[in-house]
Amino acid sequence: MEYFTITDRGRVRKNNEDNYYSQSTREFSLFIICDGMGGHNAGEVASMLACDIISTNIVKNIHDTDPEDMFDLIAESVKLAHNKIVKDSLEDQSRSSMGTTMVLSLIVDDTLYFANVGDSRLYIYNENGLVQLTRDHSFVQELLDSGAITEEEAAFYPRNQITSALGSVDNYKIDIKKQKLKYGDLILMASDGLTDMIDDEDIEDVLVNGYNVRESCDILKYMANSTGGKDNITITIAKLIEENHDWYNIK
Repeated sequence: MEYFTITDRGRVRKNNEDNYYSQSTREFSLFIICDGMGGHNAGEVASMLACDIISTNIVKNIHDTDPEDMFDLIAESVKLAHNKIVKDSLEDQSRSSMGTTMVLSLIVDDTLYFANVGDSRLYIYNENGLVQLTRDHSFVQELLDSGAITEEEAAFYPRNQITSALGSVDNYKIDIKKQKLKYGDLILMASDGLTDMIDDEDIEDVLVNGYNVRESCDILKYMANSTGGKDNITITIAKLIEENHDWYNIK
């Protein structure tokens, strides 16, 4: 597997409150993107805590976890992160409003386990085109699901009104699913600093050109900044290749 992660402050924000985690071994690969929120740099703290706690718990326990229990391992890890963020926000007044979104992919053999809280997204790209596998936890998505607005109308609604987050919402919602992968499949994960600035068709136009994963990340980051760069941008792209039946990071 080729993979690469890029993160950028964007053109408007004073600091980068996104955090990410990327690790690949012969047994598994784990990618996480968290998009923090909250004043006094608290968003950066929340996203860092989430990445650290979730990754640490998964890496520590994955070798003792059967495939049918992977959902439980992911859910447990996310709950640990949520509880820590809530605890810290209660103990430190300056962090009282902090929270973070989260999107995660865990690949074991040919199975992709993925989860999200909030509106950071995961897509798969293959011969069927670009397909969003996660579903946003957002006010706009609820309007779409209810039929109150169309896809065309949704483009004019503010997309930063999320309905679930780690830390800031006690009863957070997490979706956990799985999907089989095959050689040639490409996974794209991103914070909304990308997906709010570039629509899915433009993302697919980049991927269809066959750039390597680093080039694709660079181009997408450039496009998000060129259209305003209103938020932090973090992108992970991973492509399953048959070479050596292994995963590796593009430097």
